[in-house]
Amino acid sequence: MNLKAMMCAAAFAVPLQQMNDWQLLQYSGIVPNQVSFTQEGMTIEVMGSASPLIYPLEQPRLVSRIEVTGRLNQLLTLNAEQQGLKGNDDFTLKVGLVIAGDKTLNGMQKLFSANWIKRLFALAPEGSGVDSIYFLNAVQDSSSLGQQRQHPLSELIFENNVWLLDQPGDFALTYSLDSPRQVIAIWISIDGDDSRSNYSTLIKSLQLDGQPG
Repeated sequence: MNLKAMMCAAAFAVPLQQMNDWQLLQYSGIVPNQVSFTQEGMTIEVMGSASPLIYPLEQPRLVSRIEVTGRLNQLLTLNAEQQGLKGNDDFTLKVGLVIAGDKTLNGMQKLFSANWIKRLFALAPEGSGVDSIYFLNAVQDSSSLGQQRQHPLSELIFENNVWLLDQPGDFALTYSLDSPRQVIAIWISIDGDDSRSNYSTLIKSLQLDGQPG
C-alpha cells in the first residue's frame, strides 16, 4: 500500500448529512442554536444563541490532523481583538476533540455538575474517563492566532486559536496536532450569545486523520 492509500485508510469522515448519532444539547438559560442536516452538510443557525453538538466515535481514534470545510455567511458583531474575553467569548467555528483520560466524576459531582459536564463524562468508554475538550478555534483577528488557554470557566476546556476566519464565504481549514491525541468524540461549539450575533455556519466536511486505537 502506497503512502496516499495509507493516509486515506487512516482517515475518518464525520457524517454531516443526517442527524443520526449527533447529540444536540442545550445550556441552562441560553437559547439553543437551530441545526439542520442536508446533502450539503450541517448548518448551525445562530441567533444570539449557543448550544453544543456532540458526535461520539464508535471507537477511540489516535488523531494527528483534522480538515474542515464549509461556509460562513456573516462575521460576529464583536471586538475581534478581544475575542474570547468576557463579553466577546463567541466563535463562528470551534472544533473540539474530546480527549480520553483518567478523570471521572464521583457521586457528588454526578449530582451537582452542569448537564454538559455530565454529558462529557458519559462519552468515556466503560471503566475509563476523559482528560479535556481540546478546542481548535477560528478567530476574526490575526493577532489572536497562536494564543492558547485553559478556559477560565472550566479546567476541562483547553483552547487553541489555530485558524483565521475574518471574512464571510467558503473556507477550507486544516490543522496538524503537535502530537496525536486519543479522541473519543467530536464537540462542535458555535455561538453568538455574548455578542448577540446572528449568522450561520455550514460545515460541509470534517475529516479526522489518524488510526483507530
